[in-house]
Amino acid sequence: MNAAMTSEYAFKVVPIITKDEITVIEFLLQYFIRDEPLNSSVELIKEKDIAKNFKNYIIGLFDNGLAFKAVSPDGDLIGVVLNNLTCRVDGEKKNESEEDTKDHTKFNDITAFLDKVEREADVFKKYPNVDRVMDIKIISVDESFRGQGVCKALIDKTIELALENKCPMVYVECSSYFSAKAAERLGFECIYTLYFRDYLDENGEVVFKTPPPHDSSKVFVLHLKK
Repeated sequence: MNAAMTSEYAFKVVPIITKDEITVIEFLLQYFIRDEPLNSSVELIKEKDIAKNFKNYIIGLFDNGLAFKAVSPDGDLIGVVLNNLTCRVDGEKKNESEEDTKDHTKFNDITAFLDKVEREADVFKKYPNVDRVMDIKIISVDESFRGQGVCKALIDKTIELALENKCPMVYVECSSYFSAKAAERLGFECIYTLYFRDYLDENGEVVFKTPPPHDSSKVFVLHLKK
């Protein structure tokens, strides 16, 4: 796929490099941490040390050769996708080692929920002939450029990476109604759904009280033709 995309606006999809780290983290704090329904439901952006904790969570995704950004003609960052290559052995090890000793913070509450979704979706059990998947960990677009093909261009780049790395499948978890709809439009298949109303704390209270229309986290896969 050509790195230069054209819609109403022209933009490029290019690799994220080491010097982009601070800019990318600031971008994700502004658009992903603020807007993603799980994060906004618990006001994660207000949590102490969120920038440091978030950086620690995603730092390994910057230098794996699978991180890309969309850049406007003026050089502004307008979109980010962070991917991870997950192999069967990695998934099986993760499913065997649930982490029940995390500190009780909003950030860890969210990562515990995401871990549960990933375990229960169990993509490698559902697809015994699949040994590796390209996992879209984070995708985020500047709100001013949404609906202009930026998200699709970033996913197209992810598909290209998957094929280059001999992955027969792209995997993405969507906790936003809108990102789930976007995945459906792009041909992804939903293989798992966990409704937020069914995820309760030790007191029987709903943990994530997200605003409508965000009511669930869904796992989607896209089967790639060789």
